[in-house]
Amino acid sequence: CISNFQNQKIIQMLSLVFCFPLLLVVAANAPADAFNNNIIPTNNRSSELHRRRAANNIIDRTMSTAKKHKMNGGDDDSPPTRPHSIRAGFVGCGTIASAIATGLAAPENGPHLARRGFSVSSICVTRRSESKSTKLKENFPELVTVCDSAEEVVEKSDVVFLCVLPQQVDGVMRDFSEKGVWRNDEHTLVSLVSTSKVDDLIQKSGLPRNRVYKMICLPAIAEREGCALLQPASKADGGENDPPASIDVKSMLEALGGCVECADDDRMNTLMVTTSMMGPVYGVMRNNLNWLVKQGVPPEDASYFVGRSYLSMVQDAERDCQDPKRFDALIEEQTPGGLNEQTLTNLEKQKVFDSYDRAMDAVFSRLQGKSDGSLPSNP
Repeated sequence: CISNFQNQKIIQMLSLVFCFPLLLVVAANAPADAFNNNIIPTNNRSSELHRRRAANNIIDRTMSTAKKHKMNGGDDDSPPTRPHSIRAGFVGCGTIASAIATGLAAPENGPHLARRGFSVSSICVTRRSESKSTKLKENFPELVTVCDSAEEVVEKSDVVFLCVLPQQVDGVMRDFSEKGVWRNDEHTLVSLVSTSKVDDLIQKSGLPRNRVYKMICLPAIAEREGCALLQPASKADGGENDPPASIDVKSMLEALGGCVECADDDRMNTLMVTTSMMGPVYGVMRNNLNWLVKQGVPPEDASYFVGRSYLSMVQDAERDCQDPKRFDALIEEQTPGGLNEQTLTNLEKQKVFDSYDRAMDAVFSRLQGKSDGSLPSNP
């Protein structure tokens, strides 16, 4: 005779076994965004997203409390704490701003934020881009407010995400300073502008050094996938008398998928090169798709197969990705004399990876302000 307790355990285990294949965990370089937008036929994207979220919730419920707490960086013996309420504001509402706002607002992400000590009480966004801000309001009507001015966003927020174009930063920050919208004892500023410098933002905002950050992420943060880069102010440059930080931004980003902290501009610029590989990854996938179509494969089948195949590859790569030897191990697993080993060898003979290195060097040079990032046609 099986007890009710055993029945519950069996049901949990069966739920995990049958629903695990639905879980899509892609934590690197934003291929997850490609899968959301390119793999799934348009009329099936919404249902696929619901299936993914359902799988996440099922696995989250079946996982032991201790394991979930450990995965989220907690001490199993630590008592629960009351979540810190976040009032988030977005000055500029493009693709990245919309993705971060979605990650903060999505109900299924609430438990992950709560385990890190956060809750989201409100999200204010500027109207631009109107299609994005309108969609956020439709998806999260109780949380999101669309504001007609950037000043209103700042006034109604504690954590302000600056998501404008690089050429707009000086004007926006000057306008904020002239209107006196910053509250030194409350505001935290997080800039998503790729060219911004933390020290410049501190000077232009007048905020304490420990409340100003530069952040880089990809759209997959909306689904708690990928990994954000975060650069705080250098601790060597003062700030000993600053008031305590009002929010642990790194911990908040870890709740939204992952975060690597960068000590300075050089480290941030170096890691940002990897985020520039999103386009090339999509380019490889498109090239793969086009080749299949030329061989007579129906475009819908080719697109679906390419997307799902690359997804499985990235899932394998993501597992144990904190081990620097993980990618070497995956390459060594390829069958000797098999198709994968031969294709890799052929690409190496064609110096494809040398071309990748040159492209990354060029992007790095641009980020450092040494060039415009262009390469000659025939290096």
